[in-house]
Amino acid sequence: MNDFLALGNLAESTPIRILHVDDDPARVGLSTTLLAQHLPDAEIHTGTDPTEACNRLDTDLTVDCIVSDFDMGSMDGLEFLEAVRGRFPNLPFILFTGKGSEEIASEAISAGVTDYLQKAAGADQYAVLANRIENVVSQYRAEQAATSYQRRIHTVYERVTDAFFALDDEWRFTFINGRGKRLLDKDEAELLGKSVWDEFPDALNSQFEDEYRTAMKTQQPTTFEAYFDPLDTLFEVHAYPSEEGLSVFFRDITAEDRIRTEHRREKEVLEQVFETSPVGIAILNAEGAITRANNRMVELLEITKEEITNRTYDSSQWQLTDKNGDPLLDENHPLRPVFLDETTVRGERFGYESPSGKWDLYSISAAPIHDKNDELERVVVAVEAVSEV
Repeated sequence: MNDFLALGNLAESTPIRILHVDDDPARVGLSTTLLAQHLPDAEIHTGTDPTEACNRLDTDLTVDCIVSDFDMGSMDGLEFLEAVRGRFPNLPFILFTGKGSEEIASEAISAGVTDYLQKAAGADQYAVLANRIENVVSQYRAEQAATSYQRRIHTVYERVTDAFFALDDEWRFTFINGRGKRLLDKDEAELLGKSVWDEFPDALNSQFEDEYRTAMKTQQPTTFEAYFDPLDTLFEVHAYPSEEGLSVFFRDITAEDRIRTEHRREKEVLEQVFETSPVGIAILNAEGAITRANNRMVELLEITKEEITNRTYDSSQWQLTDKNGDPLLDENHPLRPVFLDETTVRGERFGYESPSGKWDLYSISAAPIHDKNDELERVVVAVEAVSEV
């Protein structure tokens, strides 16, 4: 809205550009002098030939208003109006004429003249004419600013990747972009000016209605996901209220939700596998710290999960030996190649003495996991007790 006001203020500050056409050279000369007294900042262009004036409008002349006489010989004022309207349908056109019959006035209004003013004796008529010009140009520029603003808004929202529609404070559609029309399976002509509740009655008494009405009441934005049965679609919705209405961005997340559900189920299955595996499993980060351990690992190591995840793989707290029972040197640690060379380790054997003093032989395997940049992200370790020494 601030952009629109800025456009309006800019339009108001621009000098008015007037074209006065009258086949009497003395009249247009007088007009220039007297209008300038009331509109000192105006740019006043004159002409005595309507055909030539049309050519100038087509080539090098831009104006905000035309003031025209009626009786001009080869082309009267209404014919001139018709020629102008064919080129510039909304350009203000004031018929300023000595022909004052009601028939001409009625015909001029029917033809789409912006204003009609009868010439009178004396200079005072130019004060009236100047006032009429200011009024019609002000309205014309305001309409141009509104059109320009709407065009800019339309362009912006058509470029938005999400679907979008806008509602006024009576819940009527005022805009919908192309993606919105496709997702809602409705044409613009079907929606503009229509109530969202009339066009989508299934939205009544649903989460959509609750969220929209709450947003408008509290003037606070809302984000939610809701399924709309008639379209068999799950939508992610972001709604932004204002005093003028509601702006709604939305997208179809049906497939995305299906994938999320599948991933969640897979994660649940993997979690069950992790916790019920007969093999001890641990997850280490890239620095070698243990971040997770399953129940079987707790049983094998005879310490709690908290104690396990408070250590690194090469911590001196581990009582490790080689397969012969001799103290394990750091350079011979079976996980060292995984962190140094990011290579997979399979079936390496080592001895471990538990806190109770029991020594056993174990087999360890480990694999590096990389991120999207091929950097080491974590290491998965599996440990099994070995029945034969």
